[in-house]
Amino acid sequence: MYLKTLTIYGFGHFHDRTFTLDAGLNYLVGPNEAGKSTLTQFIVAILFGIPTKKHPELRYEPLDGSRFGGALTFVQAKTQYTVSRTAGPHGGTVTLHDDTTDLTLPATQLPKLLAPMDQLLFTQVYVINEPRLGQVFSASKQALIERLRHVGAVGSDYWLQRAQQMDKQADTLYKPQGRNPQLNQQLRTYQELTDKLDKANATYETYWQLRQEQQQRQQQQADLQTQLQQQRRVTTTLTQRVSQWSTYVAWQRLAQNQQAAVSGFSATDATQLEQLRGQLTAAKQTLTADQQRIATAQQAAELPEFFQEYLPVAAQVDPLLTELPDVQLASQQQTALKTTRAELQRRATEIETQFAQDGQMPRAFSLATTQQIDQLQQRLTSANQQRRQLQQTLNQLNERYQQLQPAKAHATNPLADKQVVWLTIGLAVLIGAMFLPGAMFKLVGALLGVAVGYYGVFLVDSSTPASRQLQALTDDIRDSQAQLREKGRLIDDLTNQLDVIGTAHGLGHVPVEQWSATQAAIGEWERLTQQLETTDTQLAAVAQKVTDFRQQLATVLPKLATSDNATLWQQLATIVRLKTSLKSQESELATIATRLTHDQAAVTSAQQQVTTFLRTRNLQQVDDFYDRYQVQRERASQAKQQAALAAQLGPENLAALQQVSDLAALQAQLQQAQSKQQTVQAQLDHCTERLATLAGQLTHLTTSGTQATLRQRRQNLVTEMQTTTEKWLVDRLASQWIETTLAAASGDRLPQIIAQASEFYGKLTENRYTKIELTSTTLQVQKQTGKWRTVSQLSRGTAEQLDLAVKLAFAVVMQQQVAMPLIIDDGFVNFDERRRQAAYALLAEISHKIQVILLTADTTVIQLATGRVSQLSD
Repeated sequence: MYLKTLTIYGFGHFHDRTFTLDAGLNYLVGPNEAGKSTLTQFIVAILFGIPTKKHPELRYEPLDGSRFGGALTFVQAKTQYTVSRTAGPHGGTVTLHDDTTDLTLPATQLPKLLAPMDQLLFTQVYVINEPRLGQVFSASKQALIERLRHVGAVGSDYWLQRAQQMDKQADTLYKPQGRNPQLNQQLRTYQELTDKLDKANATYETYWQLRQEQQQRQQQQADLQTQLQQQRRVTTTLTQRVSQWSTYVAWQRLAQNQQAAVSGFSATDATQLEQLRGQLTAAKQTLTADQQRIATAQQAAELPEFFQEYLPVAAQVDPLLTELPDVQLASQQQTALKTTRAELQRRATEIETQFAQDGQMPRAFSLATTQQIDQLQQRLTSANQQRRQLQQTLNQLNERYQQLQPAKAHATNPLADKQVVWLTIGLAVLIGAMFLPGAMFKLVGALLGVAVGYYGVFLVDSSTPASRQLQALTDDIRDSQAQLREKGRLIDDLTNQLDVIGTAHGLGHVPVEQWSATQAAIGEWERLTQQLETTDTQLAAVAQKVTDFRQQLATVLPKLATSDNATLWQQLATIVRLKTSLKSQESELATIATRLTHDQAAVTSAQQQVTTFLRTRNLQQVDDFYDRYQVQRERASQAKQQAALAAQLGPENLAALQQVSDLAALQAQLQQAQSKQQTVQAQLDHCTERLATLAGQLTHLTTSGTQATLRQRRQNLVTEMQTTTEKWLVDRLASQWIETTLAAASGDRLPQIIAQASEFYGKLTENRYTKIELTSTTLQVQKQTGKWRTVSQLSRGTAEQLDLAVKLAFAVVMQQQVAMPLIIDDGFVNFDERRRQAAYALLAEISHKIQVILLTADTTVIQLATGRVSQLSD
């Protein structure tokens, strides 16, 4: 057997990973915490079961919460199997599939495929790691010797443990030099009781006489108890029969009234009569139906007047009749189209009434026009909002200006007088300059006068706080008025553009706000107009088809052509039906006449069978049969009641009651039994009282440990000693048998394993140690020099190499019986470099016989060309 693929759903930190393995040597390389131990436990869990939550360190539940479990694909005996296991009770939910034959196998087949391998043997021998190799020191010499001796028998570790347990159990029962074991204590107690019994012989005679009388009374008591139980059963039985006497009387009455059943009136006969009557009724119904059919056929022979007009011109009308289904369909379509057209016209008229002006509907906007209108409306809305904000600002400025004006009118300016003075001086200078000689002087004087006046009027006036604030408000009001006029011009321009678009599309009478709803109505009106055109075209086509048909029909059947469409279609359909009916009418009448003859014969035959049925039973009427049948049913019911009463009484009681003449005799038997029961009860009470007296006397004689008590205690102790001895013998003999059997079972394989282990150990130690020897008491290895060393004298690495050699030898020797892959989880950490390479070479050698899976952190194996290398890390 070898593993082919490992598919992990979720196990430890692995999830959704797949590893492919070869049948020979496989290296799975990864650093610490890469998942080597996780992968080892995954293989064990899938093959033998997921550990329970009592062992969380072995469960490796997924760290990311993914589905817990996985699958293995392995090959055994040239057959490929896939086993999957997910979390569940009893080791998980298992599915097993035979990939070679594509069959799903029961989960119970998996242990049979792995047999005789179990989890204990697999983990001890085939799963190798450094802690397990290190157990070669922790185990005692004897335990190691026993393991090597019995490793050839599958499951021997369990039996060795059982043998050790039995030895321990036997030691708790008896040891030759012991004091505390159970049998040793019982032997001392036996000797003490024997000494006491010798001292109690003085009172033996009196005790023996009382004891003999007690035994006789006890036997008498037992006999009386048996008699009392029997008499109580007799009394109980008679009491029960007395209580059942009324039931017995009812049974007798039914038995006397019971009469023999008369044949011919059973349920089967009643069923037969019902069948005959049913046949007669069915035959009469068939006869009546055929009579009605022939009457209907005869009436149908009377043809209507319009059909008689059709007969002379049938050759011209028949081609038109073939078109009748299509013309009728066209007529139905004409009616439906008229209704549809009226509804379309009504809706279009409503829209025209609401939106048309002077009989002209507005035109729909194009996409560009719609986008232009949206932009203009957005700009107009924004301009209106800005205009309202400017108007609000202007109103606020005006209010502030009005508030400042009164304050200026009544305020006293200390520079007002200076302003008048400076203005007067400036005018005087300006006037005086006009009288100066020379134009230059006149110009300079005029400029000086203007400057003085300007200084007096403006600079003096603006130097006051009220004047400066009023001037600022005036400037703001002018700016706001200018912006307001600009927004007004923009709003007028946008409104004019919208008016132009509305006029161009016939929407001058519609407010801009309603243009969107108007456009939806215009679109609906255009669709309605197109549908009206299509409907008119279809209506004209179907109307023309109906008109053409009626015109062609009028030329050959003028009277029918004057009828409305519904009447005309009905008359033409009648012509078609009568035309078909006439063809088969003659043959149908002949067939119905023949069937009438047969129907009449069937009625006569059925009536004759009913009459015969009644005559065989000497009856005249059907009711007479049912009267006799009812009487027969009542008799059968009485017979059932009698049988039920007999079952209630029981066969034994019924037979006994039949032997009794009357109730008084039965009651006399009951009184006699009760009297006898009382007598036996009195004898038993007297015997019991005597036994109580004897017990008191014997107790008085044995209160100080007299002979009888001591003898009884000793006898009980002998019985206990026999039981203890039997348990001791069973445990001791079973332990010896297990050891003998395991030794015999492994006797032929153990030398092979030791010889193979010696060879492997030599290769692992570079022939430093060449031989392993196993005796009944020691395990030793021989050096190349010929000297022997025990396990305790070896270094840790060398001892672990010894354990590895033994396990590899076991796997190789037993591979014919137990072919399982070897899984090594970083087991060579205590090996030096040369012996580690020797171990790799040995694994490569044995991988030709068995599969080897080495999980290691040693990256040097990547350079080896002896096996398949896989990386554990993504």
